[in-house]
Amino acid sequence: MSRKRAVKKEAVRLAPFIHTEKNAPYIYLTLIAAMVPCTIYAAFYYGLRAIILILFCVVTFMLSDLLFTHIAGRGGKGEYFDLSSASSGLMLALILPPDTSLITALAAVLFGSIVTKQIFGGPGSNLVNPAAAGRLFISLVMPSAVKGYAEGGTDGWFILRTLIFGSKSGEFHDYTNCSFPELITGNFPGSLGAACATCVLLGGFFLIMRGSIRLYAPIAYIVTLTVFFPLSNLLARGTSFGYEGYIAFMLSSGVVFVAVFMLGDLTTMPSRFNAGFFAGMVCALLTLIMRAFVRPDTALLAPVLSVNFMSFVLDFLMKTISRRNLRSREVDVR
Repeated sequence: MSRKRAVKKEAVRLAPFIHTEKNAPYIYLTLIAAMVPCTIYAAFYYGLRAIILILFCVVTFMLSDLLFTHIAGRGGKGEYFDLSSASSGLMLALILPPDTSLITALAAVLFGSIVTKQIFGGPGSNLVNPAAAGRLFISLVMPSAVKGYAEGGTDGWFILRTLIFGSKSGEFHDYTNCSFPELITGNFPGSLGAACATCVLLGGFFLIMRGSIRLYAPIAYIVTLTVFFPLSNLLARGTSFGYEGYIAFMLSSGVVFVAVFMLGDLTTMPSRFNAGFFAGMVCALLTLIMRAFVRPDTALLAPVLSVNFMSFVLDFLMKTISRRNLRSREVDVR
């Protein structure tokens, strides 16, 4: 009798059970809630066009996922309400320039929804972050359509023509002349909701409190950016080696948003500590190298997709290494 109990106990201990009460809808709901401060910032700073652009991205992303799911015959029985579409649509909207047209936003949504998510099996099966993929797609395919980095403020609250015609007058600005209060509050021409580091950090603290973020990659990402920034400065400027422009880069480029909402993702980033830490380091190094040669938005998002593709391999390698170490310790004990 005692032998049967021991076998049963061992079977339960080895089973791959998930020891958490958090399910997928809960995780995506907390992610949406964490992006609420960035959404409020976008609505307050850019006005009606920001609200319309955000709603458009969220609704079209949800409709695209729903339509493709029914076409592919993957419709469930109604017991699971998918919030990943809403979170991806909201995240995509927040990293768009404020003067992006609806047509450009739709192209990003369709690429993120169909190509990077639905083709690979739907929610939870995507290899890369759909929002990052959609944003990078329009940056590469239609670069002139994502230059609408306009000034915010009450004077532009009711400007709606950019939703139809877009804006090609905006360009990437030099943020080194911005004061620290301007940088920390997002009071400069930047992305729709990712520019305000304060709002992003508030969302990050919320995710930490709710246990809906892995901190391995984000911490490694920020630390690596800090350590190797002087080398990146030398590569980009050719003359200066130091931390000149470091604060402006960290608070205006969107790296804080990437660290919190993309590198802390539970789906597309490695689940093991060593793998996550290595992925964060690689992402930071690629960002620092690429910023000297390509557009800032490309240098920001392309490394994220690169480590997304590496995540499965990194997890597998770290798991294999840990198993070999465990077996070697067992042999030593014997």
